[in-house]
Order: sequence, then structure tokens, then C-alpha cells
Amino acid sequence: MRDYKNKQITVFWESKLCIHSGNCVRGLPSVFDLKKHPWINVDAENADTIAQAIDRCPSGALSYKRSENL
Repeated sequence: MRDYKNKQITVFWESKLCIHSGNCVRGLPSVFDLKKHPWINVDAENADTIAQAIDRCPSGALSYKRSENL
């Protein structure tokens, strides 16, 4: 499992669970960009927007944890 974090949110990606539906990339390309490394940029949008996109992940490969200091 990989994690990507900033002060507001930590995004977790479990590659073994990913079914490559593309919901994340199509839904929030400023954060999820397969052409960039790392492919998840948690600084590109606010935590609420990122969480909403992750909630639409059908496989559960993407998950998140909000920071407690919000």
C-alpha cells in the first residue's frame, strides 16, 4: 500500500485491489494523473474534493484518512 499525504488528508492506494475503472482519473485529473510521478498529488485540490472522488472508487483501492488537526 502506498500513501500520499499533506496536512489535511492522507490518501492510500492498494494497487492489488485496483480494477482500473478510471473513475479517479476522469473524476479528478488534477489529483490523479497517470502520466505524472507520483501519480497522486494531494496538494492539487482540497481535502473535501479528494475525499468525494475517492468515495466513488468502486474497488476500494483508494481510501483516505482525514488529519485530526482540521
